[in-house]
Amino acid sequence: MQLTPMEALRKLSVDEQDKLVREACSLESKAINATEAHKLSFPAVGKLVCVVEERLNELKSPRDVDGNPRKPLIAVNTSLAAYWGSLTKSKDGKAGRLNPHWYSCAVAFGTYVRTELITEADYDKNTAQCLEIAASISTETGGDVSSDAITEAADVLKDRPKDAAKQLKDILSTLKKPAAMTAEKAKELLASIFSGGHMTTVVIPMLGAEIAHIEDSETARSAFLGMQTAGTMFAQNVDAEQKRRFPDEVIDGWIKAYCDANQPPPQEETKPEGKPETAETKGKGKSKGKATPETQAA
Repeated sequence: MQLTPMEALRKLSVDEQDKLVREACSLESKAINATEAHKLSFPAVGKLVCVVEERLNELKSPRDVDGNPRKPLIAVNTSLAAYWGSLTKSKDGKAGRLNPHWYSCAVAFGTYVRTELITEADYDKNTAQCLEIAASISTETGGDVSSDAITEAADVLKDRPKDAAKQLKDILSTLKKPAAMTAEKAKELLASIFSGGHMTTVVIPMLGAEIAHIEDSETARSAFLGMQTAGTMFAQNVDAEQKRRFPDEVIDGWIKAYCDANQPPPQEETKPEGKPETAETKGKGKSKGKATPETQAA
């Protein structure tokens, strides 16, 4: 659709404007259908890529189809992408690109169909998404068709459950190692956590839990010195007038309150157990009491 100035659009009649509206909807529908058709073509073109690759390997081979020695008919270092480009070169000299979605489906065909882990019919019945994830599994395993991951992926491609894509992604996730976090990314995440108010509720308690389980002495030393440095930052916390927000007497009060709250309860003194009372001790106890009427009469 042509990009028309607003003033020109306003001058169009109602019928002309309505026609453009219908054309826009038709264009969108055609684009959506074309995109869907393009996606559905991935497995089919993947097979074609495999056939072209077979042709390329034959051209590179030092022997003909009967096994007789010969010179390669193409440079042995010719890549599939370069050969594909030579086949699709247009009159203006532009070479067609080997779409990575096509190539992924070709990898899936080579890994699972050529090794007879699945049939060609299984390949045809799977979606492009599943085939591409299965290809990624093959790539991560280095194409080792004896690996458990490829065997499990082949079972999914054969059974084709409703959640096939999810199952294949789960298999792939067991193979991919998480990328190491950079210091810049860690700082960015921590800044977000701090701004969310989670420093005292999440970060510091988790830090303490980690410190309690450090085994390496050098890591422990670094952590200890870092905590000491962090503690001194309260003295560096000043307002616009360069006055400390938390002077020593405030911090001393915090320390005292902390010590009082975490002081162990006093232990009760245990009295030594006395000897069991006997008839003799009972009598002695009575003789020391007050005089009774009977003793007074005596």
